[in-house]
This record gives sequence, C-alpha cells and structure tokens, in this order.
Amino acid sequence: MGTKPRRALIVVWALVGGMLAFGTSAAQAAALTNVSWTVTNNQVSATGVTYSYSFKTATTGTIKTITFAVSGAGLAGTPAIAKNYGIGAGTVSRSGQTITYTVTSAVSVSAGIPIYVEFSGLTNSSTAASYTTSITTQTAAPATIDGPTATNAVTLAANNTAVTVTVAKSLTFTSDTTSYTLAMDPSLPALADQTQNVVLTVLTNANSGYTLTVSDNAAGLQSSATGNPTIADVSTGKATSITWPGGDKYGYTVTGTGATIDSAFSGSKYGGYVSAGEQIASRSNATGATADTITIANRVSIDYGAQAGDYTDTITYTVTPNYN
Repeated sequence: MGTKPRRALIVVWALVGGMLAFGTSAAQAAALTNVSWTVTNNQVSATGVTYSYSFKTATTGTIKTITFAVSGAGLAGTPAIAKNYGIGAGTVSRSGQTITYTVTSAVSVSAGIPIYVEFSGLTNSSTAASYTTSITTQTAAPATIDGPTATNAVTLAANNTAVTVTVAKSLTFTSDTTSYTLAMDPSLPALADQTQNVVLTVLTNANSGYTLTVSDNAAGLQSSATGNPTIADVSTGKATSITWPGGDKYGYTVTGTGATIDSAFSGSKYGGYVSAGEQIASRSNATGATADTITIANRVSIDYGAQAGDYTDTITYTVTPNYN
C-alpha cells in the first residue's frame, strides 16, 4: 500500500517533463544556413521582378510550407514559381509582405539539404531602403522546423532624382538721365518750347509683371526768386491730360515698348506730375530677356509771363514687381 503514491507521483512527473520537453523543442527551432536573397531588379516600384532564395535545412522534417517574410512594406505583384530545387513541386501565394511556398506532396527533407526557389512576377516596394527576408520552414500542422532566419540585406534604390532649382526674385531698373537743365528764352521760339526725354528700362522675372509710377515734389516748376514764381503743370494729373496748349506750362507724356502705357497719354496727350504719384506703365508677366523701355518726354514752354530765374523739380520713379 505504501508504494502506490510513489508510482502515481512518478507518472505525473514524467508527463510534466514530456510537456516541458515539447515546449522547449518548439521554441528552439534551428536557424537555416547559407541563406541568400537576390533580386533581378533593385529599382523601387520595378515590376516583373524575380526574387531568388537559397538556403540549407538545419533540421530533418517534413516541409509543407516555406514562408518568406520581406521586411518593410509595399511588396506587390502575383508571384509564380520560376524554379525550385531541393524541394517538391508546389504553389505560391502572397499576402502582404509574406510569400508562401506550399509543397503539393510533402516529404521528409534531411538536414543539410540545399533548397533554391525563384519567384517571378513581383513588384518592388516604392520606398528606397534596405530590406531583408525572414525564411521559415514548417510542417502541415503547422509547426516550425527551422527559422525564422534572416537573409542578407537587399537595397532597393530610387529610380528618380528630385530636382529643385530656386530662381531668385529679380528686377533691374535703369534711367538714362539723373538730371537735366533746359536753358530757355521766350524771345527765341526754339528755346521757348523744349522737351527732354528720360528713357527708363525695366527687366524682371516677376510672374505677374510690374507697375511703374511717377511723382514729383512740387506743384509745377518752382523758383526761389522773389515771390516764388512757378511754371504751372499742364494738368492736375493724368486723368485730365490734354494736348499741349503752349504758354507757361510744364508736363509730360509717355511712350514705350514692351510695357503697357496708360491710355491717358494716347494721342500725345500731356499730364502734370502729382506728388502722390500715378501709374504710367505696367506689365502683367515677366519681361523675359528683353527689357521694357519707357520714354518720358518732359516738356516746358514759356512766354514772357515766366519770370526770369531757375525753376526746379524732382521726379521720382517707382517700379513695383508682382511675384504672385
């Protein structure tokens, strides 16, 4: 009677030991050896690519499936078996990043057997990076025989070059006249009505062109002589431009090439400068390689109503590019 409990204890211990041994075997699957992975085209997004895998088994077992889990994301395509050596005929499928080779009639494969398979019809990931594949052999259960074992790294390379060219915003403005003097004499017709041209140029790559405005710092031509006499503007601005009237007047008209000249100056009409400034020319796109030319014809005519003395004014040109 005293020996029966001992037998029961021994049986229970043997069962537990067997369970532990089974669990340890599954957790310690051997690593495959001589593992290799190559691709026929390593460009990102390449289609019709063949993935070739080779390895040696480490453990004898009846291989039903071999899984090839490619790292990363973006693997695509419908694979087909191009070649298979060392493993029976089978079928292939892909789910996400994992390619699965399923042996039609599984048989035992000894340890140390080299296996080689090629899968055609794959599409590489669109992300340039380094990738590996983890290979695992399994029984029909499924239970892992060998693996997962990582292959060498395969680098998928970008097949394009991102080009960025930054073009600086640029505008070049010139004036051929920084100052001028008119010597006038009311007794001589040739000296009583004179015109001085000022030629401006604008060269810009502004997408939406530019505007050109002019302004002055006085109401007409001003003299510092006694009484501060003036030669009056021909008009109060471009809105009231007129044909030249003669007499003691000061004004301007505008012509140009490339630029759009304000219609106030059509028909050789003249306007007076204003201190607030007014737009005289514009353009709605870049000039290109040829500069726009704007010619301002400043005209002064006098008679004996103009007192002797020096009359002055300062004209300012403002070009505003539009890069929008």
